[in-house]
Amino acid sequence: MPDQTDHRAGTRCPALSSAAVSAAFLSPASAGLHPLLKQLRDDAPVFFSEELGVWIVTRYDDVLRVLKDAELFPASTRSVILGAYPPEVRDILAATATFTAPNMGFDGRPTHDRLRRPVAPYLSDRNVARLEPRIRAIADRCAARLPDTPPADLVAAYARPLATALVMTLAGFPDGDHDRVLRYHRAVSGFFFGSPPPDRQLPYARDIQEWEEYLSAHIRRRRRHPEDDIVGFVAAQDTYTERELISFLSFDIVTAGIGPTGYALTVLCRELLEDHRRRDALAAEPALFDACFGESLRRSGPALGVFRTAAEATELGGVRIPAGAALWALIASADRDERRFERPDDHDPARPRLGASLHFSHGLHYCLGANLARTAVRTAVTALLRRRPDLRLVPDQPRVYEPGINVIAPARLLVEW
Repeated sequence: MPDQTDHRAGTRCPALSSAAVSAAFLSPASAGLHPLLKQLRDDAPVFFSEELGVWIVTRYDDVLRVLKDAELFPASTRSVILGAYPPEVRDILAATATFTAPNMGFDGRPTHDRLRRPVAPYLSDRNVARLEPRIRAIADRCAARLPDTPPADLVAAYARPLATALVMTLAGFPDGDHDRVLRYHRAVSGFFFGSPPPDRQLPYARDIQEWEEYLSAHIRRRRRHPEDDIVGFVAAQDTYTERELISFLSFDIVTAGIGPTGYALTVLCRELLEDHRRRDALAAEPALFDACFGESLRRSGPALGVFRTAAEATELGGVRIPAGAALWALIASADRDERRFERPDDHDPARPRLGASLHFSHGLHYCLGANLARTAVRTAVTALLRRRPDLRLVPDQPRVYEPGINVIAPARLLVEW
């Protein structure tokens, strides 16, 4: 990264050390995260962290600018991830499609458009509506497997199995490969959303090699015998190379599907159950779902932010950013910015401007699976409350989160009935 010395004037938060900020961001589940983000928005909205080596962007308007301008702030961050690991791990990952093949999540135009266009019809509103009976069957099956006696961990007993089953069905993976796919998923997620301990890095890298062999065989089967799943749909068009299709399945479908869908479901359930009036209002008027879902992700979305790079020197929030600098645009902060959302810490599905929330990103990299996720969570909540209409949170439980450097993802949610 270029020398930052001449560009940091005015970017420090007077009451906080860079080390304190970095420590909070490396464990984003801490209770002090949102007060810290507010202080940064007020005092140092574009803040350079020497410990992390990134510019941290916290205000809504600045984060929105980063997301909207994909040419100035490209998402080509896989090389940054690779650089964090020792040579023997990096050499393995650098040979994988997951980390190097063209991918719509990391590449700009025209590559992004070429890769997004073939799959967009499968994830369109019309096709997701066609898939809804399958999604409903998965939700009903998972709800029927809830324990008979309370308490239960909603993450382990419902949200995670449902999200995994949904992705397995969409990709056409055999049911018997469930545990195997989850093992591969943990490896990819570990590198993209966490920081695997040294003793797991090499095994995870080898798991990704094995994962890509598995995907390659699955793609060949679908090209010979297409099925009504996303792999058969895209493979039949013959527009992706095999490496591009492997990258798409590995990251965009499995990694970005299993974790975030389960997290979004858990977050919404937690917010609905924190006040029984929210749960009862939704049960009485299902049309409230979209607003409840959007508000839960605005307040408590599972992503802390997104990483971008500066393609050239620019100014952001009144601060000069050098060419080649890494940025961490904090969506969790932008979505609670008082300059955009009145009383942002309140849960208010009727709030004005809720559609401006950035939880599904914005611009070129707006989440292609947003409608699928919304439909899956709506169907899952409906099935859950039908099965357990008197569901409630176990009182006084501590909040437990998944480890990771860029996720605020519930790892446990205890419920009773």
